[in-house]
This record gives sequence, C-alpha cells and structure tokens, in this order.
Amino acid sequence: MNEYPINMIPAKIIEEAGQLLTNLRNQLRPYSIGLSNVNKTGLRTMAQGREGYARLISQIASAHPNSLMREQDPGRLEQALGYDADLEKIRQSAMALDEMVTETQLANSVNIMRQVDAFAEALQLSRKGSEALDNAMGEIDEWNKRFGVKTGEEKTAETPTVE
Repeated sequence: MNEYPINMIPAKIIEEAGQLLTNLRNQLRPYSIGLSNVNKTGLRTMAQGREGYARLISQIASAHPNSLMREQDPGRLEQALGYDADLEKIRQSAMALDEMVTETQLANSVNIMRQVDAFAEALQLSRKGSEALDNAMGEIDEWNKRFGVKTGEEKTAETPTVE
C-alpha cells in the first residue's frame, strides 16, 4: 500500500504555530478556571439538552423582570449565555485544529511504520551475511520477544513484528 501523501508543514510554520498557541494560552489563562475532579462532582451544568432550557428561561425572565427577586438581573443571565456562546466558538475551533493535527499525525505514523516494517524485513534478510548487523539486530530480537507478535498470532503485512 502506498504512503499517505503528506505535504509536510515547514519547520518555521510549526514553530510559529506553537508560539501562537502558547501566546493564546497565556492570554486566556488569567480568565480561565481550573476545576478539580472533586469540585466537578455533583455540579449542575448546562450540559447537552439544557442550553435551550437556559435560553428559554432567560427570554422569559427578560420579558417578566418584575416577577424576579430584586437581586436577580436577567441581563446577567443573558451576558453569561453570550459568553458561553463565545467560549464555544473557541472550543469548536480548537477541536477542529486538534482533529486536523491528530489525523495528519496518524497518517504520518502509518507511513513511519510502513517504512520501519520494510527496513526491518530488509535488515533481517541481510543480517545473515554480516556479523556486525547481526549483533546490532540483537536489540531488535529482544524488542520482538517483549513486544512483537504474540504466540498463536499469524504474522501478516498488517501485523508488524516491531511495534
């Protein structure tokens, strides 16, 4: 099977992207909140299905402010809902970037292992004629004993010896 076509990102762009993301994290950090797992336990959040409910309550409260307690301001709820929508834009963009990088890294990883398998096969065949290569391949033999194909598994082109 052919390699996945990968148009490698130039090192300069990778470096710049890393710096941009670091700068963005640093800009957002003063406004972020980190909750521990203990803090998260039992919280009632605007999880899936509740956003519509929250927006409907906000609209009704804004239309009937005199029915609320004096300290309840429907504008604060509207502001919080707007902020949530803004945060969701950032989250969706970050998820799209994560997916793009993850899929590219996965394809590159497949290409790497295809090359590794081909190299390993060639080296295994060539080791019979070279004591130095045979000694060098000893570490690969140990690796295969520990992590390679398990007993009873059939070795195929899709089941690499070296993982």
